[in-house]
Amino acid sequence: MASTIKKIAVLTVAAILLTSCGSGQTAETRTIKQVTDGVEAQSNEIRLRNIKIIKNNLSQGILIGTLVNWSDSSDALVGISIDGAPAQLSAPSFDLLRNKPITFVGESANADAFALITKNAGERLPITFTFATASPVTVDALVVQQEGIYESLQRVIQTQTPVVTEEVKP
Repeated sequence: MASTIKKIAVLTVAAILLTSCGSGQTAETRTIKQVTDGVEAQSNEIRLRNIKIIKNNLSQGILIGTLVNWSDSSDALVGISIDGAPAQLSAPSFDLLRNKPITFVGESANADAFALITKNAGERLPITFTFATASPVTVDALVVQQEGIYESLQRVIQTQTPVVTEEVKP
């Protein structure tokens, strides 16, 4: 009887040890920082969230992501480079006021940035954000093909409408 109880106790302890997370505070699943396709970064009190590039059929890399200033001091986003090339922006700069996000793509989009890229979906490329006062920050963003949930992007694009003049024929 005593040996049966010892066997049950050993099996119970073994089952607990083998099925539990033995790593504790250093478990691999506790150290995951990137839970979506987008990457995150920070410069001073400016948070960059869910940054990624969507590649369309024209080889344009369209920036997706959100920037939020948590500081009481305002700043401005003055430039973006995608894979080393200056991005075309919908405005010369974007004011970063406390808790007033700059959003690239989506229903609440208020900015647009893109550049021609040569990388393919699944590859990564550097994106550098330059600010008026905060230090520049570079992220290693994933390139995603424009399909599925990214097929129809809601963008803010300021385009110049050409003026058409008609000739009046006598």
